[in-house]
Amino acid sequence: MKRNLLIGTAAATVILGGAAVVGASDDNNIKDNQAFTAEQAIQTAFEKVEGFVQEVDLSFEEDENYYEVQIESSVNEYEFNIDAATGKIVGQEIENTVEEEKQEEAGQKRSFDDSNNSNESTNVTSLEEYDTIIDQVNAEDLTFHLVTDNPGNRIMFLVDDEGKKHFKTIFVKHDNLLKIIDVNDHGQVFNGNL
Repeated sequence: MKRNLLIGTAAATVILGGAAVVGASDDNNIKDNQAFTAEQAIQTAFEKVEGFVQEVDLSFEEDENYYEVQIESSVNEYEFNIDAATGKIVGQEIENTVEEEKQEEAGQKRSFDDSNNSNESTNVTSLEEYDTIIDQVNAEDLTFHLVTDNPGNRIMFLVDDEGKKHFKTIFVKHDNLLKIIDVNDHGQVFNGNL
């Protein structure tokens, strides 16, 4: 059984900026076995890597409760299993996202840009968040690449001609909320409603 405790993006330097703790347990037995908080589990993971918190889940197993902390860096995605009673890391997985993206782009290029790599493409300029992105970052020599576009959110990377990512944009559609993150400096450039 899992309880989703924390969903959001948090920079390593601003651990819970923009993130919210959601949900609580009704089971007294579970509370007795849970000595560490989600925030402490995130701190433990940040002792190993720097990046952005993607998700924190509290998993309940028979005699063991542990936090699953997912962190994304500019190169890898990490998942740490941290014992909720002791705070020790009991498991870790690493996934190389750069290699996966290269393979994905080799098979199918997913971008909003037209054939001459112009940011002035009709598709990009028609997006709700486009004007705010252009106002917040210098995207003159960057191309918009779509990562996710579903009914809930749209995630894009702004990349240079060599494919290096410079900015990540996350647009939460139902809240009309936009986050812009400088992936090289791991800093949040913009976080607000449109």
